[in-house]
Amino acid sequence: FGNKALDELKGTDSESQLESETKPQMWSEPLSPYQGPAYKRDAILAEIETASPWIEVERVTEDKKRYEMMSAEIESGGVIALFQGRSEMGPRALGHRSIIADPRKKGLVRFINESVKKRESFRPFAPSCLAEEAGQWFDLGDDLEDSSNISPYMSMTAMVKDDKLGLIPAVTHVDGSSRLQTVTKDAEPMYHAFISTFYQRTGVPMVLNTSFNTLPGEPIVETPRDAIRSFLSSMGSIEILFMDEYVIRRKPADVRRLLGEQNAQGIITPPTFPKRAGPAYYESKFTVGESSLDEEEAQVDLRTRISMPNRLLHDERNGGWFQLLDELEGEILGVCNGKIGVNEIVNEYLTASQEGFMGKEAENIEYQEVLFSNIMKRLIRLYEYTFISW
Repeated sequence: FGNKALDELKGTDSESQLESETKPQMWSEPLSPYQGPAYKRDAILAEIETASPWIEVERVTEDKKRYEMMSAEIESGGVIALFQGRSEMGPRALGHRSIIADPRKKGLVRFINESVKKRESFRPFAPSCLAEEAGQWFDLGDDLEDSSNISPYMSMTAMVKDDKLGLIPAVTHVDGSSRLQTVTKDAEPMYHAFISTFYQRTGVPMVLNTSFNTLPGEPIVETPRDAIRSFLSSMGSIEILFMDEYVIRRKPADVRRLLGEQNAQGIITPPTFPKRAGPAYYESKFTVGESSLDEEEAQVDLRTRISMPNRLLHDERNGGWFQLLDELEGEILGVCNGKIGVNEIVNEYLTASQEGFMGKEAENIEYQEVLFSNIMKRLIRLYEYTFISW
């Protein structure tokens, strides 16, 4: 060795002992991919409370019931999101920060790509499969020393067996291959139990799995706030977010609550007042078209955008700007101070326009109906994008 002490050890029992002590440790099984942060329930509840004007929450403490809910939703064609435990360390979503769907439904590939993830429709998806069933569905080869959990990191591409090709089209690439994740009960009991429940219902031991992110260029969600924001940004294309023990659905805009209503017992509920989520910054740009001698006025194209850093769906990309539909939408947002209702907003516009309808009752009624409809559509849109709540 060129070292007197080591040369004296050569060929002795001490050499064998030194060798065993200095050898790097060999793992007996794959290291868990879930090495990222985990979040306390208090942190989850705090973000749920922040988003409460726009979400409906049900706490389901029984694991089996949640897995049944997950399985039933995707079996019916729905898309769900999972936020569970520690996040994945690495480039793949492996069931803790994932969007999940039924691998049997080919049409979901286009739907998830275009409506959920807002990207090219041809992008493929991967299966998360029960490790003990993977050999029945994928060609894993015969020369592996241990195939019990062959691909826990979704790092292996395997060919789908010929007799299974037509059964899982949403996770089969055009060449018949799949980028496979295998899931064991020991390594990931929650995800394994959920997939097992889906297997019992459908006879298919896997689910479609893709990363939980819904905005182009957005990384996989990490925090509870990221998850709720990404879920709401899907605009309903993700039906349910399962976060820890909480089952979260998007809350539809409650127009009756906004307008006030009278129930069957004659009790009148007063209307609520729409309120902005925070300070708003406007920017308007207009383009003037070319005019000709035959035109009294040149055509003007006015565009208004807004930034509201405090709103839940605020996106810092592009400076955080959001394009408004028109001036009316911007004006409505400006008066949503939590102190006036829809009737007051409508009356403000009607008062300003009454002189033009003198002696034209039918036209006035039609104008009022169109105005009310336009105001309601914009209030609902502002609510859906978390600019206002009520």
